[in-house]
Amino acid sequence: MKISVCYIVKNEEKNLPLSLETVRAFVDELIIVDTGSSDRTRQIAAAAGARVLDFTWRDDFAAARNFALRNATGEWIVFPDADEGFLYPERVREKLLEIDSHIPPADAAMVTRINLDPETGQSKGNDRAVRLFRNTPEIRYQGRIHENIIHSRGTLNLYQDDGALSMYHTGYAESVGTQKAERNLRILQQEIAKHGEQPGQYLYLADCYLGIKDYKKAMKYAILALDSPAQPVASRVGLFHVAIESMRQLNWPLDEQLALANMAMAEYPDQPEFYGERGMILCAMDRLDEARASLLKAAALYENPEAPPTAETYFTTVSAATVYARLGELEALRQNLDAAETFFRKALAEDESNEAIQEKYERFLRENRP
Repeated sequence: MKISVCYIVKNEEKNLPLSLETVRAFVDELIIVDTGSSDRTRQIAAAAGARVLDFTWRDDFAAARNFALRNATGEWIVFPDADEGFLYPERVREKLLEIDSHIPPADAAMVTRINLDPETGQSKGNDRAVRLFRNTPEIRYQGRIHENIIHSRGTLNLYQDDGALSMYHTGYAESVGTQKAERNLRILQQEIAKHGEQPGQYLYLADCYLGIKDYKKAMKYAILALDSPAQPVASRVGLFHVAIESMRQLNWPLDEQLALANMAMAEYPDQPEFYGERGMILCAMDRLDEARASLLKAAALYENPEAPPTAETYFTTVSAATVYARLGELEALRQNLDAAETFFRKALAEDESNEAIQEKYERFLRENRP
């Protein structure tokens, strides 16, 4: 089996070396398409043994990626971004051989990405993405922005990876995220000006507007996307997140926030985030017993998942700390002081740098522990 690893890059001298290191164990052919770097990206690529190709950027990610594909000769394509890499590189070839043996054989593999903030190292949640697929003319990228893999003869037959192909993703610094949101929104608006607004764009518009903190438009497009027949390949978790977070920022009526959290919880009953969202909303509504039950469920699912993850998640160590701290406050109100202290300690164990939680814990100790 010949494996071609492809990248499209521009000024990625900081990210590319680590990503290249994670593909070295299985790559047979390395193709790096440069769209106009002014730093050392090209030299780093060449030193790694890559075939470096130039492509004039024209605000079209699919065009750049498909240019790389036309030059690839492997049986399988691995196409990471420069800020991504494999957690278990030694397992990639073995897993692709296993996928090849499936009947019917899969066209592509959906993998888990663990999103990390490069400035803090903290998890920003997980999502799912297609990063490995067969090299065939029928499989190409489509879309100038947020490009997707499509099969010209119909639906892709996707293999859902069990974790062997998991990747990291470090493109979640706030400053970088804002710049990407602004760039992506500009390209989307160009597309809309030419062809009109399409349902398949709602998800990406929601993400962009959340990234630039235009919460009114973010909520609008998230709700439109949730109601649209044009659904994302991975899951709808991110859409619910954008909608609920935008409602919170806009001080939307609590009963409407609760209704959306309940809808998300019903759709994803094995994930902790929406129990956490629901619990916080119920606290704001002063329905504390219901809030406690929902937050306990979120904590339980975080500590002991009831099923293997099948969708993305944004419930992180920071989320867990927030839930534990609120449970500490609720248990203190019930005069369950030992339980309250346990939850505060759990919160700080998850996010020891959180000054707000530290202050809550210290206040609890002053008021309840002589």
